[in-house]
Amino acid sequence: MSNSRNFGIFLFSIFYISINLMGATILHPGFSQDIPNTFSVSSIVLGKDKPLSMALDQKTGKIYAIFGANNGEKNFRNQIYVIDSIQNKLIDTIKIGSQENDFLSNIALDPVKGIIYVTGQHLVNENDSTFAFDSLYAINSTDKKFKRIQLYGETEEGKEGSLAGISVNPVTNKIYIGSLYPEGGNPGMYVIDGNTLQPMHIDKWRYGIKDIQLDPESRLLYAGARYDNMISVINESNNKIIDNITAQNPIAITLNKEKKILYEAGTDGKVNAIDLSSKKNISSIQGEYVKNILYNPNDNLLYIIDQNMTNILSKDSAGTKSTAIAVNVTGNISNKFETDSILDDIVLNPSTNQAYLLGHNGNSSKLFIVKPH
Repeated sequence: MSNSRNFGIFLFSIFYISINLMGATILHPGFSQDIPNTFSVSSIVLGKDKPLSMALDQKTGKIYAIFGANNGEKNFRNQIYVIDSIQNKLIDTIKIGSQENDFLSNIALDPVKGIIYVTGQHLVNENDSTFAFDSLYAINSTDKKFKRIQLYGETEEGKEGSLAGISVNPVTNKIYIGSLYPEGGNPGMYVIDGNTLQPMHIDKWRYGIKDIQLDPESRLLYAGARYDNMISVINESNNKIIDNITAQNPIAITLNKEKKILYEAGTDGKVNAIDLSSKKNISSIQGEYVKNILYNPNDNLLYIIDQNMTNILSKDSAGTKSTAIAVNVTGNISNKFETDSILDDIVLNPSTNQAYLLGHNGNSSKLFIVKPH
């Protein structure tokens, strides 16, 4: 995702004003400014289960979202909701494997083939032990049939990591999956051939990859290595690292292809804009607990999901106020939107400039349809 200094920002619980200082954009708490316009917002209730990740098929307008539940004895993450973003309603549910053995986490889509790719964990009981296998699920969006590809496994007890970000290149038919292990495990990145579903493992990082951003035109891939404090630039043609960019605990990355600017969000709540020509940080936005970032090349807005850490730790969503803010090219807040839901993920439809956000408030889950004025 990308930018030319237009920032569309989703911030939780606090108001910020942007100050331009020597090319750097820094957001400071506690200031105020003229009240901006409100986003055009609508929402649909999807049920009580918690959303985890989603992907949008721009051709069909369908959103595929992973939902899970953890209420008493009900603890599963093996279902995908299919949402019609044109009619704004839930139209189908895809269940993968069994709720006792399959736990889905992240989702991506090949819009050309209509294949849904989902990362997750598959549990197998053997000899009085439970083994957890990091797995890729390749799902036919038409007939709902799936194949499970096991990538790495060890006993569930003591397993310290899992699969992380996933991205698909429909041109080369390759799937890229991050594997993040703070301790032990099989850290790195998997490259999977979409035709044969055969994986190849790249192990050039100590702790592995958290997020992946593709640029199919340049055949470059950007891999955020959270605990290695770097973003690796990889040539897709030969899977060789051609450069490493220093970044503090990167958890999410997005690209402005036109301006060659890479945005990265770290665990410190800061979102940095990196000039890929000089590899230097040219601006920063300070949030509190950034969960995701996404750039829209059509309106030059950077969307940031940020939320108050206090509400996360207390697990008390009743007191949470989520604020969606769009910052324009001059550094002023131009749009805002408030909700009491905790936002979990965001996708964009560049053809309509609409953003879709999944959120939950402890009682129900909603899909928010947001469009800036």
